[in-house]
Amino acid sequence: MPRLRTILLLAVAVASAGVTTAGANRWLEAQREKTLPASAPVIVKNPTTRVLVAAADLPAGQILRAQHLQWADWPAEGVKDDFVRQGDEGDGFEGAVVRSSLLAGEPVTDRRIARPGDRGFLAAMLTPGYRAVSVEVDAATGIAGLVFPGDRVDVVLTHVISQEDQGPRRRASETVLQNIRVLALDQRVDDQTGKPLVAKTATLELTAKQVELVTVAAQLGRLSLSLCSLASAEDGAVEQHPAKSFTLDSEASSLLSLKPAQRPKAREEQVTVIRGSDNQSRKFPVGWKP
Repeated sequence: MPRLRTILLLAVAVASAGVTTAGANRWLEAQREKTLPASAPVIVKNPTTRVLVAAADLPAGQILRAQHLQWADWPAEGVKDDFVRQGDEGDGFEGAVVRSSLLAGEPVTDRRIARPGDRGFLAAMLTPGYRAVSVEVDAATGIAGLVFPGDRVDVVLTHVISQEDQGPRRRASETVLQNIRVLALDQRVDDQTGKPLVAKTATLELTAKQVELVTVAAQLGRLSLSLCSLASAEDGAVEQHPAKSFTLDSEASSLLSLKPAQRPKAREEQVTVIRGSDNQSRKFPVGWKP
């Protein structure tokens, strides 16, 4: 009997030791897992290709600059034949015009861009619903070549007006158009150098009604361009039908508002003309040259 009891106690002790050992091993394993860093998941990257995309939302008619475009990674399997890949002539789009609007991050393609010299290049620059018309300018009327494509100008007409009472013909100037966008000068639609260049024609962006107005004005007299402030152009749209502004010649010269009897006479100098034995004295305006 004592022998059996001893055997049972030994069996219980062995079983308890086994349970304790197993529990200790599990606890040690758990502590080891907490101290060891978790292994990073393996990410398989799909191959990509660098393509040219819009750096920001670009509306139709936008003249492209370097800051408007950027290179971005694109899934290689999604790259189409008309995408511009890095290594291609991506810089060739400098000075081009957006045909149809591009969203930021959207790939640039030849179908969405018109380059200088391409058919429809000027039409792509036009705001929808507007027209392009050219007017003659020179160094004086074109602000000495300091107007560039993209600037905004007022169009001023100077012409002669007749008096119904058969008085002297009078001159006047009036602003016929305001805040008009310049599309091109001669055949230049963009300026890369910033150097003044006197043009012979300026192409303006006008509504259909404004085209009729400026065409008639060009037949009445001389058209001049008046450069608008860049700040005023950024403030927002101006009135489509602003109040008309004009100036008569009498406002520029106070002498013209005087009656003929009140006007000062021009200074004269007396000259003696000798022809053989005949002497004659005649008066000429000062500074007169034959």
